[in-house]
Order: sequence, then C-alpha cells, then structure tokens
Amino acid sequence: MPIVHFAHANGFPAQSYAALFDALPKTWTVLAKPKFGHHPNYTVAGNWTQQVEELAHFLADQVNNEPVWLVGHSFGAVLSFMMACRYPHRVLGLIMLDPPIVYGFSRHVVKLAKLFGMMDKITPSKLAKIRRTCWSKHDNVEAYFAVKPLFKNMDKRCIRDYIKSATSIEGDDRKLTFKRDIEADIFRHFPHNLHTFKGRLHCPALLVQAKQSSVTKEADLRKFLRDNSITRTFFDGGHMFPLEQPERVADVISATLRTWEQSYR
Repeated sequence: MPIVHFAHANGFPAQSYAALFDALPKTWTVLAKPKFGHHPNYTVAGNWTQQVEELAHFLADQVNNEPVWLVGHSFGAVLSFMMACRYPHRVLGLIMLDPPIVYGFSRHVVKLAKLFGMMDKITPSKLAKIRRTCWSKHDNVEAYFAVKPLFKNMDKRCIRDYIKSATSIEGDDRKLTFKRDIEADIFRHFPHNLHTFKGRLHCPALLVQAKQSSVTKEADLRKFLRDNSITRTFFDGGHMFPLEQPERVADVISATLRTWEQSYR
C-alpha cells in the first residue's frame, strides 16, 4: 500500500493538517515528521541542507529506505523537492503545494540579502521573530488566531489542530512549542541554490499553485518548472489552502498518486 510523507509549512506542525490526513485513503500509510528544525543534530543551516538530511533520517527510521511518495506544503514542498533530487532512489513521486521558489534573478537578490544580513526585510522572519509565545491557559486562543490574516480563511478544525500541535499547557500558561527563533531562522536560510538541482529530479512531479497566492514570481516559477519537467495545476485559494480546504486538497493528492501508481504496475 502507498506510503506517503507529508512535510508541513514553516511554523505549522504536521498535526495541523490532521483533517487533510483523515481525508486520505484509509489504506495508505501517512507519515509526517512532527516539526523540522528542532532536533539538536539538525540545526537550521544554509539552504535548508540540514533539514533535507533530517527528513532523510526520519524516513530511514520509519520505512528503512523503502521508496515513498512525498507531499509538502510551502517550506515542506521545497524541502521535499530537494529530498527527491538528493535521494532519487527513495522517492516515487512528488506533489508540491504552493512552494515558495527562488529561482532565476531572484536567487541573486536572496543571496545578497543573506550576505548583508537583510533577510528579515524580505521574508516573514521579521514577523516570526516577534511572534507571541505565551497565553493564559484560560485564554480563548482559537479566537486569537482566527482573526489573524494567515488564519482568517482556515477551516476551524485546522485552527484547533494547530493549537493542539503547536502549543502546550505549562502550569497556568499555554506556550508555543514551535520555537519562534527556529521559525525565523528557517525563513532566513531560504534556499537560493535550487538551480543546482536542475536535471536531478527523476520521478513524476506536480506543483499545485494557489490562484490567490503570490509567494513566487511567475518568471521564476516557469523556469523552475521547465528546468525540472514539473507539471503545474492551479487551486482556487490562498497560500494556506491545504488548511483552508483540507478535503479538496486530499482529493487532489489521492487522484494524482493513484494515477501515478498505475505507471509503476
């Protein structure tokens, strides 16, 4: 039966996507590393190199290098792409859900921003580093998040699952467990080297782009798709669409992987 690994968006632990996972076929084995960047052996480093190894190690432990299908959202989509390129014998296929791609001329801008310590000016790290991390355990944190721009269109189940997976009760407080400095560091080390993977993707791949998203310049995306022979389709929603319409996204994933499975038989 299919083994699928889902890689989360930065700042959103895997169980934030529980509603999506529940909508996938029950016969599938769905794996999802709870959160990236928090293990002391895989600290966040340039171009997310360590996070690729973190994913590779997790899968080796879980399935003993058996080939898997990779699905990822945002940060997790780019991470899954790099994993598929570095370990082609371990990946059957790849679905990227609205990945932020830096390619073409944009990669030079990001490279310079890293060099001069200006990533906080061009990425969400400037918001992540000041993110609120503590509430009273009696606070209505669902209401707190529901009005935030990033959360306002999310399915309420997904907001509740995010709260369960990204916070914990400690005494009289509820504290954020996805560390904000790690979230900020992941944004700061955004890979500008995706061009070096050209020609290294050897599995079927689909990029699902959100129609109301602007995380990637169209010129960069077109060149990335062409260089890596990746098919693109569009989804009516914003960047967080897997948490806004989990069942519809699960349908896209299920239909795509079932089609690809036929080619391996």
